[in-house]
Amino acid sequence: MRAAILDGYGAIESLRIGEIEPPKVADRTILVRVCAASVNPADLKVISGKDGGGFLHAKNFPTAIGFDFSGVVEQVGANVQGRAVGDEVFGHLAYSPSSKQGSFAELVAVKPDAVGIKPPGVRHEDAAAAATVGCTALQGLRDRGRLKSGQRVFVNGASGGVGSYAVQIAAALGADVTGSASAAKASFVHSLGVERVIDYRETPLSSLNETFDVFFDAASMSSFGEAKRLLNRGGAYVTLLPSASVFGAMVLSLFSSKRCGFVTVRSRAADLDQLASWVVSGALNTSVEEIFPLSDIHTALSALDSGRVRGKLAVRIEE
Repeated sequence: MRAAILDGYGAIESLRIGEIEPPKVADRTILVRVCAASVNPADLKVISGKDGGGFLHAKNFPTAIGFDFSGVVEQVGANVQGRAVGDEVFGHLAYSPSSKQGSFAELVAVKPDAVGIKPPGVRHEDAAAAATVGCTALQGLRDRGRLKSGQRVFVNGASGGVGSYAVQIAAALGADVTGSASAAKASFVHSLGVERVIDYRETPLSSLNETFDVFFDAASMSSFGEAKRLLNRGGAYVTLLPSASVFGAMVLSLFSSKRCGFVTVRSRAADLDQLASWVVSGALNTSVEEIFPLSDIHTALSALDSGRVRGKLAVRIEE
């Protein structure tokens, strides 16, 4: 099958488009023909092998890479129920050092309970873009943050992939949302329905004089120590990246009225279906800034690496 192939750790330019063996379908998996994917910071880590990239994907080279996907079920295993050939589905591949697949490819094999049904009126590019970041934001806010309707949320890094979804999902869950972004991206965050956007260059966290029930660090650029004073009693600091400092803060939080945790995202059918429902209702804008063909994957990844992207970038696999 055709795929974006990584032959070893290196620069974005080292990624090549070529042919690789397709995944095989087991009794309890389905084969999905991928129509679209999207890029994530995790892809950059896998390519370079740095910042934990070796823990996100198997080191079996050559290998396809990529996590988000949306496509059509082409084959179902003998023991699969609830999914059929022709279903339009979306989801994301697991972050795992044993995962050998990539979604920048024509085919992926996944478990049926790890995909949601793509609504008929939603583009594959939009569905793919929503998978990883949407599940990360939802699971981080609802499960780790224990966010409830009427509570206050601060989203640090509200213009990025996860952040742009987090502000919308927090609002959909009934929260009052404040987000931080650069002045250049403030209008984009406002367009997502966030009334209060703080310019982090003009107003650093240390100068904020208000409190929140959940501090969601979508940018992974703060710490529990910085955020603690901004949390109400019983509040939670949630980040995306585990680290020694985060684990230390989690231990300290056991003796505090304020919690600390991180998100380990999972592709779950129920969560994906919830995201799809919000997209259809208009509560969730997939914020796809641009769509690239697979042959131009280098440009998409370089754009993401530049830090100038607002929202998400999608990749069309079928050209």
